[in-house]
Amino acid sequence: MNRKIQLFAGLFAILGFAHIAYAAGFSDTVGTPYDTAFTYLKSKGVIQGYATGEGKPNSALNRAEALKVIAGLRVPDRVDWYKQNVMPLPLFYDVPSGEWYTPYVEAGFESNILTGYPDRTFRPANNLKFEEAVVMVLRAYGLEGVAGGAQLSPYMQNRDGEWFTPYINDAIAKNLIMHQGRMELGQIITRGRFFDLVYRLDKIQSESAVAYSGPEPQGPIAPQQRVNVPQRVNPQVRVISSGQSSITALPEHSSEKHFAVSIPSLGIKDLTVTHPADPFTPDGILQPLQHGLGHLFSYPGAGGKIMIYGHSSSYHWDVSKFTKIFRTVNTLEVGSRIFVTYDGKLHTYEVTRHQTIQASDTTPFQDQGGGEELILYTCWPRDSIAQRYLIHALPVSSVALR
Repeated sequence: MNRKIQLFAGLFAILGFAHIAYAAGFSDTVGTPYDTAFTYLKSKGVIQGYATGEGKPNSALNRAEALKVIAGLRVPDRVDWYKQNVMPLPLFYDVPSGEWYTPYVEAGFESNILTGYPDRTFRPANNLKFEEAVVMVLRAYGLEGVAGGAQLSPYMQNRDGEWFTPYINDAIAKNLIMHQGRMELGQIITRGRFFDLVYRLDKIQSESAVAYSGPEPQGPIAPQQRVNVPQRVNPQVRVISSGQSSITALPEHSSEKHFAVSIPSLGIKDLTVTHPADPFTPDGILQPLQHGLGHLFSYPGAGGKIMIYGHSSSYHWDVSKFTKIFRTVNTLEVGSRIFVTYDGKLHTYEVTRHQTIQASDTTPFQDQGGGEELILYTCWPRDSIAQRYLIHALPVSSVALR
């Protein structure tokens, strides 16, 4: 990787993360139950598409991404204010100053859209669950739900006496969930489902209506529209007792960081992994590499394809310690272990194979529902951007650290 822009160009070929404006809708939402919601929110300026012209309605979204849409729609002025005024102390342990989503968290907390978890975390990278989505969206509009026992619906699950019960009651009364399939508690919500939920409530509020009365999609839900959260391959989860000493009980290769990787075979220890604040620009893609490694796609423990990318070479004048961090990645043997700490858990992966691909080849990252896979990714050969070198690894265990 001899030039910064060349690295981005290479990554861009596989990631497709450039921002492009489209006349209306997205290529993969036209003719689907999600087209109206995507077009509506795009017109509001709170969602954008991918370089392929897609909106990816069947992909999951994390808590930070969901908050960005809601806060951008409901309290954009406060978001802008927090972008210009950095708070001296973070609201949550896992929302440091300088992250792209921090202004949205600050504005969301101020507006009572979110409260966080009891351990003072927000968990921005966690995929958003159905009940969390309903509560977050209703709170954004100042709604407190409908008290009483759990109301029932063929389109969404509910349960008595839970923190989310009043909000799901209200979602049922307002017809906020499309009549396609059934949303279950704890189920990961897709972009399409979430955007449709936001669209329906925003329409109700803007029209001073009691409930959403627009047309409902007809026919059974298509297979690709179902929420699919692949399970890890033979995960072995062990929870460390709170009575154990955190000093002696923490397993080897774990980290106190929110997201870090250790690869003993390469001499990599406790190296920071960062999701780019802005994956739509060259500087955004490259920014994480100033501090260690970058991350894209799914997250450890969430299923799907996880990319951790890094330099194999860089400018001759760039002498930082991360410019050649993946220069010897090809020496990793099949069976070697990769240890990733993420969100309080240590995930262990085992190398299964190596692969060399052309820069434009996207097939290794197409998720066909086969389960979780970690992929280390770098330009190849060394001092070149002609190809990409990939290390594939499958999960073998997950240990809760707290």
